[in-house]
Amino acid sequence: MNDETKIDEPDADIASLLSGSLRGNGKVTDTHLRMLREDIEVDETKTRVHCYRLPIDANGRVRFKPLAEFLRERIIDYAIPRKRIEEARKSLNETGSTAMLSKLEKEARNLFTSLSKSGEGGELLIFAFAEAVFGLSQIICKMSLKTSAEMHYHGADGVYAEGADTGGLNVYWGESKLYGDPSDAVRDCLESLAPFLVDTDGSDSARSQDVFLINEFANFDDPKLAEGLKRYFDLDDKKSLSLKHCGIALIGFDCTSYQDDGHNIDDAALEKGLHDQIPAWLKQIKNRISKEKMNQYDIHFICVPMRTVKEFRDYFLGLLEH
Repeated sequence: MNDETKIDEPDADIASLLSGSLRGNGKVTDTHLRMLREDIEVDETKTRVHCYRLPIDANGRVRFKPLAEFLRERIIDYAIPRKRIEEARKSLNETGSTAMLSKLEKEARNLFTSLSKSGEGGELLIFAFAEAVFGLSQIICKMSLKTSAEMHYHGADGVYAEGADTGGLNVYWGESKLYGDPSDAVRDCLESLAPFLVDTDGSDSARSQDVFLINEFANFDDPKLAEGLKRYFDLDDKKSLSLKHCGIALIGFDCTSYQDDGHNIDDAALEKGLHDQIPAWLKQIKNRISKEKMNQYDIHFICVPMRTVKEFRDYFLGLLEH
């Protein structure tokens, strides 16, 4: 009995440990994205849709650059393992020098691709939503595992977790697409996400490589949390029976409801134009969820209509070059 108690000790408070690992310092939805509708239940599924839009300033200009800059400021948190960040923070406290932090910032910037169609802005946007908005902890720092800045890591766009109310663990597999056409974005995003949820556990599942990396490189400097987390991914451990696979998906896409800078003077008209399109987005999401057989899986699906994805992507990639 005592031995069994010791075995269970590492993850007895996994929910509170994960909650304590969350990083704050502002939400992307505080200023840089405005909520259109949230927690929309998609009929006959367990998917909940959250719709946000870019804000308009007092001169009628679309504010996409501050959003890109907000994400750019979080590349260290996203791309560098917590242990190394903590080492740099400790060095700053002990020496007063920001040299190690500066080194991490340069390393994080170099991990991003310079490809013109890079989707890593979308991955960062998922990260911003997952941790600060939905309270999900990043459990693997995939960017640090890339072998080349010009290649994308093969696997989920992000892996996050929260303690379940039932005492188990909910792991959220992330996928993002920044496309011009919303229907293409919905299709490809959910098609990419599906294997991470619907595959049965085993060495041939789509998530097996990510699970291996979680076991080897869990993104926590607290050994109690890291070891407790790993038990849920060990198929020989009874805790793995309490692991629930969920999804967090995000699409950004072009939307003609925005006008050229200086002409977005009627905020109410913009809101109405976007609201009128939500039913079409929901229909596309529902159809694809059903096609991919994901009706029974919990999914957060985030829609971010933009004036053009290209202008956001180009500006974001330009920031990484500075």
